Amino acid sequence: MPLFFLITGFLFSNKNLQKNFASYSKIKLKRLILPYFIYQIISILFINGFTYITTHPFRYNLVETLQQLFYINGTVGWNSPLWFLVVLFFLELLMYFILRCPFKIQWILVGICFLIGGFLTSTQDVYPLGLNVIFTGVIFYYGGVRLKANRQFLDSKAALITAIIGVVLLIINMIFNPMYSTLYDNIITPNYIVFTIIALLGSMSVLYIIKKIPNFNQKNIFVDLGQSTLFVLASQYFLLLGFDTVAKMLNFYEATWIFILIKSLVIIGTYLVAGRYIAFRRERGTLNAYVARLS
Repeated sequence: MPLFFLITGFLFSNKNLQKNFASYSKIKLKRLILPYFIYQIISILFINGFTYITTHPFRYNLVETLQQLFYINGTVGWNSPLWFLVVLFFLELLMYFILRCPFKIQWILVGICFLIGGFLTSTQDVYPLGLNVIFTGVIFYYGGVRLKANRQFLDSKAALITAIIGVVLLIINMIFNPMYSTLYDNIITPNYIVFTIIALLGSMSVLYIIKKIPNFNQKNIFVDLGQSTLFVLASQYFLLLGFDTVAKMLNFYEATWIFILIKSLVIIGTYLVAGRYIAFRRERGTLNAYVARLS
């Protein structure tokens, strides 16, 4: 998720700062909160219906369902990736105020948000609305904003060194200490500094690699990533549950690397096919562009 925070900052347009807060927040409500509630309601109805059919009792009672719907108990329930939409909404509003401040004040406010995020994370408590992740996300979002303002950095030797360090740290972390930079639901566990450094450098490495791909439209790939994120976030758990259910029916469900590999290939293949179909429909002018504008 830090990568998407950074990309969102990279794509941020200063024209947004010319809007008043009411107009800006209205746009973000339409693009983030409205889709969140639509997908969350669908997810709640689906998982409760699915568990009732398969095991009879509902998965969540009424109180739990309402808490998850409004993200007030620190979790959004079964379709947990949807928390990103709520966090990004409040992060966008926070960054609106920060970026309207003088440059030096921006750095001070980003530093304060980083410290607040670190303090909230250190308690290891689960906060409503992903409060700790909102403050933590500021550094990644602002990193994207600064990279856009200093695009020449991505062509420098310093960027190459940063990318190499980022990739090496990611590999070392995945091999030796994977839980020390994990962002799941709205919990950063358990080393805040390690998480931030690895996530920031790793995200910058991805931008550098994309920048260096020849004959590649970097702007389009960032826009496509942003537009695809909403669809992937909302649908991945349906695909995962569907695959597992079919696998169990066929007595193929196993906790082995081969099963995981096949599962991954099927899910990725599904998204590739869906992406090509959506692109085809857009080219033919038969798909409402509203879905693309939501992200």
